[in-house]
Amino acid sequence: MVCMGQVNRFPGGGAWRILARGLGAGLVPVAPGPAGSLLALPLWYWGGGAGIVHFGALALLLTLSVPAIRAEMRETGKRDPSTAVIDEVCGMLLAATGIPWGAVPVLSIFLLFRLFDIVKFGPAAWMDAREGAVYVVADDLFAGLYANLAYRGVVWLAG
Repeated sequence: MVCMGQVNRFPGGGAWRILARGLGAGLVPVAPGPAGSLLALPLWYWGGGAGIVHFGALALLLTLSVPAIRAEMRETGKRDPSTAVIDEVCGMLLAATGIPWGAVPVLSIFLLFRLFDIVKFGPAAWMDAREGAVYVVADDLFAGLYANLAYRGVVWLAG
């Protein structure tokens, strides 16, 4: 409800929903999750996987992700709307943390993140079973952590 004299600049949570939808990536009809994951690639490239730009982007996205997803949940009536992909961006960016940009790391991290985002186990499965915007983001953060650790393990084993 808007009182007289006040202007509602974000009716229906419009700005939050745009952010939750990854500037439209969440509206991709076939695979919104992978489309959202791809949004993290320019941020990874720009930040290089470490440093103030990378961690600043990750912190900002994490801060904005919960209210954005909450707005998308409220408007769609779904507990984990497929149109909300900012959580994929956060998870993928976490997966890229500490890993330098390159063709092999990008492809590997992307595939590992998508695998762990689909096949949820451990804390990710527990988070996925809960309701609320925090849990929608958290299960993707665990997928990102799993992908990061799996990539590092493969690199370490490969020598």
